[in-house]
Amino acid sequence: MKKIAIIHRIVPVLISIIFALSPVIAFAETESFDDFRKEGPQFMEKESQEFNQYMTQLQKDFDDYKRIVEEEYANYKNEILKQWKEAEVSDNKKWVEYSPDYKMKRVVDFEKGYIEVDVIADKKCGVDKKQFGRILNDLLLEDKQTAFKRDTLSNNIEKRIIEKTEHIKTDEVKSAPILSPTVMGTAEPTKDKVIKTVVDLLKNAVFDTKPAKSTSTDAVFSLKVSLPSKGMARRAEQYKPVIKDYAEKQNIDASLVLAVAHTESAFNPMATSHVPAYGLMQIVPKSAGKDATAHLFGKPVLLAPSYLYNDENNINVGTAYLHLLFHSYLKSIDNLESRLYCAIAAYNTGPGNVAKAFTGKRNLVEAAKIINDMVPADVYKTLINKLPYDETKHYLKKVSERILAYKK
Repeated sequence: MKKIAIIHRIVPVLISIIFALSPVIAFAETESFDDFRKEGPQFMEKESQEFNQYMTQLQKDFDDYKRIVEEEYANYKNEILKQWKEAEVSDNKKWVEYSPDYKMKRVVDFEKGYIEVDVIADKKCGVDKKQFGRILNDLLLEDKQTAFKRDTLSNNIEKRIIEKTEHIKTDEVKSAPILSPTVMGTAEPTKDKVIKTVVDLLKNAVFDTKPAKSTSTDAVFSLKVSLPSKGMARRAEQYKPVIKDYAEKQNIDASLVLAVAHTESAFNPMATSHVPAYGLMQIVPKSAGKDATAHLFGKPVLLAPSYLYNDENNINVGTAYLHLLFHSYLKSIDNLESRLYCAIAAYNTGPGNVAKAFTGKRNLVEAAKIINDMVPADVYKTLINKLPYDETKHYLKKVSERILAYKK
C-alpha cells in the first residue's frame, strides 16, 4: 500500500513533466547507437568502409580506455597502501584527495555530509589545531582546476589515453569552487568569512588518534566535521542554472535532470568511479557517453576525464542521454508517464535491462508492446519487482520521489 501511495503522490507531478516532453528527433526504436546507426536513414550514407573503420578503431579505443583505467587504479591503490591500511579512493558520492607523499588524506562525503582529514605524523609531535586549520582553509578554497591537477589518478589516466587512443575529446577543467558554496553559501567568500568558518569548524570537530601502518613511531591524527544541513540544497542551487539551460535545449524537464544528478552523485563535482564514470551525472564514456556524443557531435567520440569534469560538458552529455532515452530508444512506449519510469531506470542500468524486466529479453520493441497494455502504476510496480539489480530498483524510487522536490 505504501508503494501505491507513493505512486499516486508522484503521478500528478510526473504528468506535468512528461506532457512537456515531445519528440524532437526520430531515431529508430533501438537500444543504442550501435543499433540505430544501422537502421536510421541518416546513417545510410556513412555505412562505408571508412565509417566502419572509424567504428572499429573507436571500439579499440574504448577497450584501451577500460584497460588503462583498471591498470591505473591498481597502481594508485598500491601507492596508497604503502602508507595506509586501506586504499580509500573517490567514488560517486565521496571525494578523496591525498598529498603528494600520501601522508595526508582529505575526505569529503557529499551524501553523508562530513569532512574528514587524516594525517600520518610522529606520535610525539602530533598535529595541532593550527595545522588542521590550515588544511581546512586550503580545502574550503580549493577549486576544481586545482583539484584536477592534484588528482594523480585522473591525470595518469588522461595522459595515457591521449597517447594511446585516436578519437579522444579533452577540455580544460574550470576553476569553479568545490566546497565554498556548500559550507559558506557563496562561491567567493571573504577572507574574514573563511577564517570564521574554519574557527567554527574546529570548535565542533571530533579529534581522534589511530595507529599508523607505516612505523611504530607514527600515528594517524584525525579530524572530522559535519557539512551544513543545507549543503545539498545549496549545491542543487549552484548547478540549477546550467541544468535548466541544457535541459531546455534537450527538451527534458530540469527537475528530472536535477533528480538524476542528486541521485547519481549528490552533486559531488569530483565524482568518479572505476567503471569508469565521471562527474555530476556519472557519465560512462563507453555507454551514455558514446550514444550522447553521437547525438551531440554527429558521431561517437571518447570523452576524457578532463572533458567530463567540466560541469557544463557533463550536464550537456547527461541531458543529451536522457533525451535519447525518452525521445528515441523508448519512444515506442505510448504512455508518457510509463515511458518516464522506463527512462529513469534505463539511465542507471541501460535500456536492455529495462526490456528484460518485461520480456526476459533485451528487445525494446517487444517490451513496448507489453508496456502499452499496462497502466503506468503497473509499469512502475513491474520495474520495482523485476529489474535485474536492486541498485536500479532503489534508483527508480529515489529519482521519482526527488522529481517532486525539485518541481516545487
